[in-house]
Amino acid sequence: MDDITIREGKPEDAPRGSELAVLSAPVLLPYLFGPKVRDVIKKSFQHVRNCFSFEHAHFIEVNGEVAGMALMFNYNQRKKEELRSLLFILRYLRCSFLSQFKYLRKSGDILAQITESDAYLAHFAVYPGFRSLGFGTRLIEVIEEEARTAGSKGMVLDVETDNERAIKLYERLGYTIEHKSPMLRIRDKDFEFFKMSKDIDKNK
Repeated sequence: MDDITIREGKPEDAPRGSELAVLSAPVLLPYLFGPKVRDVIKKSFQHVRNCFSFEHAHFIEVNGEVAGMALMFNYNQRKKEELRSLLFILRYLRCSFLSQFKYLRKSGDILAQITESDAYLAHFAVYPGFRSLGFGTRLIEVIEEEARTAGSKGMVLDVETDNERAIKLYERLGYTIEHKSPMLRIRDKDFEFFKMSKDIDKNK
């Protein structure tokens, strides 16, 4: 029987955290942050009070090996940490920040649009060797319970419209498509997203 542990993130998880964050959006994030994407996320991950922080991450380990990660924050955390998150991006992108800023701003107008009662699943990824074994489902269930305990009534996520595998997983877990978000164009590439949500309020 597998030894399965789900634990909170730690600063030293930064290399895995950045790797899994990029795995969750392997085309979008490099377009948003450019070639320094892994470095930007890794460095931000090590700090508190930003949207990429280890504070928001949970990892699932199988027999001592990291199998996946989910990173989630609620409405109040997002509002409080937006500016600090942007400052970290500025610090780590340096001279390339200006060329990427307009795309980052556009993405911020489309993605992670949540209400005060929501939590947001920002990044979720399981390594290929651990997929289709139920580990991702267990991780999301823990994330949902944490969000519920903290007072959130809904869980929201954005998923690219052509990511059929992820959409099917989320639907199986009770998420429904609310709408298709406006198209996000980054240089020569168009990105389209479904906003999906789930009621996690047990009192209903």
